[in-house]
Amino acid sequence: MSAELSRTHHLECEGFAAEFRALLELVLPDTTAAVVRVREEEMGMDPDGDDCRRVWDGVRDRLERLPETDRNGTTAWRVPTTTEAGRAVLFELASLTDGIVGAHFVFQLECHAGGTPVLEAIPHHSDAGVDATLLGAEMQPGEIVGLNGHDACLVPTETYFEWVAEDRRWRIQGGSLCIETLDGRKTTCYGLTNLERATLEDDGTVLALAWEPGELPDDAVGKLLSWIGEKLYNPPPALPCETAARAMTVKAHLQELLAAYDGRDI
Repeated sequence: MSAELSRTHHLECEGFAAEFRALLELVLPDTTAAVVRVREEEMGMDPDGDDCRRVWDGVRDRLERLPETDRNGTTAWRVPTTTEAGRAVLFELASLTDGIVGAHFVFQLECHAGGTPVLEAIPHHSDAGVDATLLGAEMQPGEIVGLNGHDACLVPTETYFEWVAEDRRWRIQGGSLCIETLDGRKTTCYGLTNLERATLEDDGTVLALAWEPGELPDDAVGKLLSWIGEKLYNPPPALPCETAARAMTVKAHLQELLAAYDGRDI
């Protein structure tokens, strides 16, 4: 069984395929090989199964079969990342994750450095993470790293802040604000890339938060989605930080994250 990735960073992005390619370009110089697990039955599906078959037929002979590492109904294939030809194959497969079927066909992708996992992605979950301890100067543990030309950044998975206020536990972990009941039975998390503003209130201990509603069509479907969103997605309008020092530190961290994500000033 292959080793598991020790994630230090998680990819925050609105899309996935283009941002994931940028992440691959960042980490590939520090890797030696990639293992791709594919669901070959997806090639018979619409709308983009034909694209998957075309690409797969063109690259399959350049990959090494790894039957001993098949997993979850997928077949595993290895490609070197130290050669231009190997990287070209990897990028062709990664490009398929822009499709509905493609994101399921390329079920999982890992990059290794001498057998140790450096990167792991599950495209149909729009999920990717890396171990920065195995990378060069491009990324350091604890550092928020923007991906140039994309609304995306790599956020450390660690918990930055945790405190208790108003009978709830508040936590900023990775790219999320999480609110937990004191008994630990319920936790709700909100993605911080949806944050539009964070303003210190008069006493300096509370951050007033404004969240982006997201763009919806101006029609009956849009109104229905808006109504559902209001019922299911209710991020807090304020963040009680207990002390002015914590409020200022939290605000600075939120600004750093969003500046790396898309240059936003809150």
